[in-house]
Amino acid sequence: MLSNGEASVTQVSAREQDNTLPNIHKILVIRVDGIGDLLNSTPAIALLRESYPSAEITVLARPLNAPVLIGNPDVDRILIFDRNGKHRGIAARLQFYRQLRRERFQLVVAMQTAMWSHFVAFLSGATYRLGRYQKRFRSTLTHAWRGQYRKGETHEVDRNLELVRLICNGDGQRKLVFYLAPDEITAAKARLASRGIPPDTFLIGIHPGGSSFDKRWPEKQYAELADRLSHQYNATILLLRGPEEAALVRNIQAAMESPAISYAPETIRELGALLSCCDLVVCNDSGPMHLAAALDVPMVAIFGPTDHVAWHPLSENASIVRRDMPCWPCSAHQCKIGWECTKKLPVAPVWDATTEKIR
Repeated sequence: MLSNGEASVTQVSAREQDNTLPNIHKILVIRVDGIGDLLNSTPAIALLRESYPSAEITVLARPLNAPVLIGNPDVDRILIFDRNGKHRGIAARLQFYRQLRRERFQLVVAMQTAMWSHFVAFLSGATYRLGRYQKRFRSTLTHAWRGQYRKGETHEVDRNLELVRLICNGDGQRKLVFYLAPDEITAAKARLASRGIPPDTFLIGIHPGGSSFDKRWPEKQYAELADRLSHQYNATILLLRGPEEAALVRNIQAAMESPAISYAPETIRELGALLSCCDLVVCNDSGPMHLAAALDVPMVAIFGPTDHVAWHPLSENASIVRRDMPCWPCSAHQCKIGWECTKKLPVAPVWDATTEKIR
């Protein structure tokens, strides 16, 4: 039986073991899904940079999420895969795969757990291919994480860090990476000023959209919350929306008694800059939520059926509000009770969370 001292020595020596792979000069990370998915991968990318400081790190992203990597010091290049545009069709897809193979990556990390990611890693011809052992083409991986995650247990950042630790040294830092240039913030302040919002305004940003219906808190509740914030705190309400959410914002404005300013940022980076100008942000579980978390903007995030343990905003300035249901964890798209967790969440707990943030 080992003494405490002997056990400690054994543990330290295991942590000092070098897990890095030899002769790695070019690394490809695959993440062609959502904004939040990519942002929650940035700590793992930072750990790759730390473990392979001289390697060129390229991220394969999509047009939607690629802009969040601009200015990221851990990323050397961004390759964009446009499934519905430039790379639509068999001929364009084959040409893209040939181009990827010519890059001669030594290591490909399939950060996105998907059959396509494993397939692309294999087609790249990379010597080492890292991914999770849960999807088809998993047999083509040279290094695989073989565990299972149950809902309500592990944050996505920790999942990604755990994956790359198989080939990295150290633990990494649980901090999202998203950089805005000073001129982007200056431009955002100028846009606000042009709409009659001076710098000393108490500005509350509300982003009522979301990637799917089940994640969206009802318009009536947002309108009531915005009115109360406007009346009690003399706050200016900035309703931010995506390109397909104009009707959603108009409905909120129509239901409000107080005025609210609506604005549709043209880019993800403009949205991030505007969020950084807000004193408080209220939003649904969404990509903008993760942008605000990366910027450490004070925030209240409303969750419905999504796994809030895995996807809560990773920021000490963020709080979440949700209605606990006996059917959670669930499969949201097969809900038999009309997403009551989101649609019947009352204003009171969201109001309490926002006032607590303001205090």
